[in-house]
Amino acid sequence: MMFCMKKLLSLVALVSFVSVGCGISDLEAWTIRMTCRSKGREIELCKQAIDEWVRMHKGKHKVEIVTLPHASNECFALYQQWLSAETFDVDIMQMDVAWIGVFSDYLFSLDEVYQPEHIDTEDYFDAVKESMYSHDGRLIALPWYSDCGIMYYRKDLLRKYDRNIPETWEELYDTALYIQNEERQNPEKRAKFHGFIFQAKAFEILTCNFLEFVDSFGGAIVHEKKAVVDSDASLNATMFMIKCIKNITNHNVLNYSEEDARGVFQSGNAVFMRNWPYAWALVNDPSTSIAGKVGIMPIPRSKNGGKNSGNLGGWFLVVSRFSKHPDVAADLIRFLTNKAQQKYRAKYSYLPTFKSLYHDDDILRENPFFADVYDSLNNAVVRPSIVFGKNYSRASSEIYNAVNTILTRSTESELTESEVRNLLNRLNKKLMRLLEKTNKPAQQEENKEKDNSSGFFGKIKGFFGIKS
Repeated sequence: MMFCMKKLLSLVALVSFVSVGCGISDLEAWTIRMTCRSKGREIELCKQAIDEWVRMHKGKHKVEIVTLPHASNECFALYQQWLSAETFDVDIMQMDVAWIGVFSDYLFSLDEVYQPEHIDTEDYFDAVKESMYSHDGRLIALPWYSDCGIMYYRKDLLRKYDRNIPETWEELYDTALYIQNEERQNPEKRAKFHGFIFQAKAFEILTCNFLEFVDSFGGAIVHEKKAVVDSDASLNATMFMIKCIKNITNHNVLNYSEEDARGVFQSGNAVFMRNWPYAWALVNDPSTSIAGKVGIMPIPRSKNGGKNSGNLGGWFLVVSRFSKHPDVAADLIRFLTNKAQQKYRAKYSYLPTFKSLYHDDDILRENPFFADVYDSLNNAVVRPSIVFGKNYSRASSEIYNAVNTILTRSTESELTESEVRNLLNRLNKKLMRLLEKTNKPAQQEENKEKDNSSGFFGKIKGFFGIKS
């Protein structure tokens, strides 16, 4: 208990408060508190937008920004501690898309203050729209900016070896293996050049990568609230990952996060790299050896099924159900996430969540690569955080640990298809138990209602003519 308290205090110490937009009449102003990450230009852009909102309301309100730690796992831990205490004194939270389902019980239902015409849901990408609602259909989050897994490739190397941009995983594998073998003819590259780099560290990033592979092979982790990670499509995807690990990928990817992969690719030692759009500006920095030599494509599909995939990332804004002024907080997040604000943020490479903005000439002049990201977002696959609810972090842990174990074992000995299927079956059973645990409260409530209708209270209702 003492350790947990010390850990919480150390996290809280990383949080800072900044007051923005003090009103004309401070004594009458509501104070809204909002969390925001300090990564990149987020705080700066957030302050600018808040000041504009305060001016629109003629200084009636003011807003305090609560600066979050850099590491997303520390942000998640803070939210867990704060919200579970039910004394959370922050109105608005910046939240990773995968956390919305975990914290849905603590989030204010925006349906209570928004009219249908307030939100242009038809212009959102389907995967974004899906993440805005709780498992019981409540509108609980508005998208602030998007993120999506994409494939980077070396345009110069494909031209050098007369190879086309691959459309399928199988084509990517053949191209990566061919160029890898040719480049390794150079003694300086023999030990360090690889055809394909991705992230397979036993962490959330591997859940993202695995979901992309499975989706692009025509499978899923969950379908209609049932775990289906033991399907033939999932098996084929896993066997393909093993094939990549053995032949075209550095074994060190088993410990790679995004930045580790970027470091290898940016140093010129890989043909293909799976990563997020943030890496675009970095790999094309004039100081790098590959600047101007990089292209972007969607995550490939398998020739035997599936679709061009890409795991949905990005951050949403939500209102705490403990907020004392949820209507004011809801008004603020509607402003912060509107189309005009997202267009302004796009100048700084924050991906919009509105489809129409990817055809905006002003945006494309600033960030021409947005056109290449559009298809990835349009086909994005969502992590099953909503369906697992509070148990999502446990489910994700089961997924990335199981997949990392399979890939690691494949580097140590020959894993048969039968052995991999058994390991996926074991994972599937664990996920099914978590889904049953997630759905149990709802089932218990349903059973309780049935008991009431047929038991003592049911007879009382019948006596007085009360309908259920």
